[in-house]
Amino acid sequence: MKPIVFGGTSVALALCVNFAASGAESSAQRGEDLFRERCIVCHAIGCNRTGPKLGGVVGRKAGSVPDFAGYSDGLKNASWTWTEEMLNRWIADPTKLVPGTRMTGAFRAVDNAEDRQLLIQFVKRADTSLDLCGVRRG
Repeated sequence: MKPIVFGGTSVALALCVNFAASGAESSAQRGEDLFRERCIVCHAIGCNRTGPKLGGVVGRKAGSVPDFAGYSDGLKNASWTWTEEMLNRWIADPTKLVPGTRMTGAFRAVDNAEDRQLLIQFVKRADTSLDLCGVRRG
């Protein structure tokens, strides 16, 4: 009798693990999709474009990528370090966090908290496969 219960438990556990892995994969894919939709026009992970590179942003002082010259004065003079919370606040409303930021125009605030978290997790993965380094806009 025990082998049957154990076997059933194993099947149920395997289904739960597969479901969790599938959920993680779909979350990762959603984060990538959001990056493509909302960020890639100006940003890449491994190189500067119109906006600064985002690889390694968590833990970096705001406005401090040395080879990026397009920061607003407000961001260059910011005294804080990028954390997940600061990124969350930034992509929810960059003008509220740094008045006069240059991150306006094509950027649309990400109102959905879950979408913001998926974007942050994607950026933290530092996946450079989407980078359009060397591709110029317009």
